[in-house]
Amino acid sequence: MAANHPYRAEIAAVRELLADGGSWHAAETSLSRLSAESRVARLGVPWPDDAELTARAEQPERMLFAARAAAGQQVISSVAPSEVLPPRFDLRQLGFTTPVKDQGECGSCAAFATAAALEGTAAYTRGARGLGLDLSEAQLHFDYAAARESLHPDGSWPDELLDDAMAKGVAFEDCYPYREDGAGSVNPGWRDRLARAEEVVDLSGNPAAIKHHIYGYGPVAACLVIYEDLFHYAGGVYRHTTDKTSGGHCVALVGWDDVEGCWIAKNSWGTDWGEGGYVRIAYGEGYLEDYPAARPTTLGCTGVNLRAWLPPQRALRLFTSAHDANAWVYLENAGWARLSGGPRGTATALAMLAEPRARGSAVAPFIDNDELAMLRIGQ
Repeated sequence: MAANHPYRAEIAAVRELLADGGSWHAAETSLSRLSAESRVARLGVPWPDDAELTARAEQPERMLFAARAAAGQQVISSVAPSEVLPPRFDLRQLGFTTPVKDQGECGSCAAFATAAALEGTAAYTRGARGLGLDLSEAQLHFDYAAARESLHPDGSWPDELLDDAMAKGVAFEDCYPYREDGAGSVNPGWRDRLARAEEVVDLSGNPAAIKHHIYGYGPVAACLVIYEDLFHYAGGVYRHTTDKTSGGHCVALVGWDDVEGCWIAKNSWGTDWGEGGYVRIAYGEGYLEDYPAARPTTLGCTGVNLRAWLPPQRALRLFTSAHDANAWVYLENAGWARLSGGPRGTATALAMLAEPRARGSAVAPFIDNDELAMLRIGQ
């Protein structure tokens, strides 16, 4: 006979509360099986103070109204897929999200949400579904966030990590693999395998702006208050059933659904939680749109520059104007890249690319700030 673990009583209690018209269902998850201490260890955003919570007492209703009111608005970004915001949008369905990860027993959620936002933005803004960018959460958390531990002993913030990503860049995962115990260090050559955020945008407290950003640029890192029942979330549109909270957390928003009245968020608790690692969370829930803190807590960036040798791939298209100095190549998994080196350099690169493009064979590109800086043929 199976042991009667305490979490089973917790799940039963949540199910009872959901039985009368609840919008989600509770079940045993990878988080359910953990102790209360281990669950809290997976949260990593500083807990809001009472004054900030009190100031946002009416926020859930306002955020719900504002999120629904954004439907059909004229889009802001010139590269968005259509001229108005659709009632539903999901970057997963378009192939612009990276795999769900598991942060383990470590409060590194802000690093994972930041990396997810950067990875998704890099692919979406290029129209490059096969980009496969995988960034180092270890560098974001154990190097960048740890340097501020004296300022924030109880967690880290995505605005600071995005600022780091803009100022210093983030190494690729293979230069600094993630381990929840923090073991390891960054490869000395990481500056030739990095991603750097472009303009960071504060979207806090503005559901319409959050939607516009996701639609025009890609995922958004967002902080939220975690209620105890969320550890048992197994699907549906989440609305808390208890007022008991466990701490602050950070996720990446990848879409929304106005019919269901929810955001679609990528978490970092592995795929054995939620909907394959994702959660649909109701508008206004958990202070998601405007976490109670006197700082930006819901953010995105408008682009991601890369500096790295990329895997071999085909050059699908070449473009040049009347002047060879303005020449571009469309790479199979990285999108458009400008040819560098002035008229002589671009003419040489065009000549080098023409034959493998005609044959449909792969080339290995070195990209630096969206320019094709070097090229290897015959890979």
